[in-house]
Amino acid sequence: MNTRPIRLTTSFRLITLLLVAAVIALAANSSQAWELYNQGCNHCHGGFFSGSSPKGTVFPSDNKHEMHISEDYMDSACNLCHGGQGVMYLASSGGTSSNPGVGCVGCHGREYPTGHRGLGLQKLHVTSGVTSCNDCHLTDMQPKPEGVLPIYYGTPDTNVDDPCNSAPDFLENWSIGDTVGLDNDGDGTFDSDDGDCAMCAADITGDDVVDVLDLLEVLAQWGTSGSADITGDGIVNVLDLVEVLSAWGPCP
Repeated sequence: MNTRPIRLTTSFRLITLLLVAAVIALAANSSQAWELYNQGCNHCHGGFFSGSSPKGTVFPSDNKHEMHISEDYMDSACNLCHGGQGVMYLASSGGTSSNPGVGCVGCHGREYPTGHRGLGLQKLHVTSGVTSCNDCHLTDMQPKPEGVLPIYYGTPDTNVDDPCNSAPDFLENWSIGDTVGLDNDGDGTFDSDDGDCAMCAADITGDDVVDVLDLLEVLAQWGTSGSADITGDGIVNVLDLVEVLSAWGPCP
């Protein structure tokens, strides 16, 4: 039996190295560009303990972190954003008994077949002319419509509630100086100015259909000013019930 070692030719070694390099490059381009907020988001949006951002946004209590956790503002549970050692990942966190740990995309993204992703946020960057993300992210994103609830919205872990940021409560905006919330679908149109909100405002649960689940939300929130206040008059009442019945069926 011949037990001599196989000698690799120079050409075979070169081909092997090229294949390994290609696999590494493919893995890098299919992964998330930044895992942490401080790896790049802070360059445009400021430090998480800053009183304002380079874009000009001013935060209450002169502190973005305080805006997120204070009961006077967003009142968000720490583990929505943080992991076990206080590190803030964009797409993972400790989670709570009410919510999975999906990090920043719990408010800045939606649930898709491939998991919780910030497709609207990515599209907004592209819409705004930011090209630095294109090396790692797709540019043909199809985010869910503006009015679809991110998974953390309307839960016991945060005061953030309404992706359409409807008056009079504006429960998506907490910064100082304006009442503008987020552009959840990245099309350049914010809040209730987005036609998606007008087309299916009665889809309270965000499942793209107005049905008995939305009717139950109206009844559960009766007399309050929660997310079931479709008309935006400050109270959930018979007018909101009529809106649900009028819009019954799949969203346009």
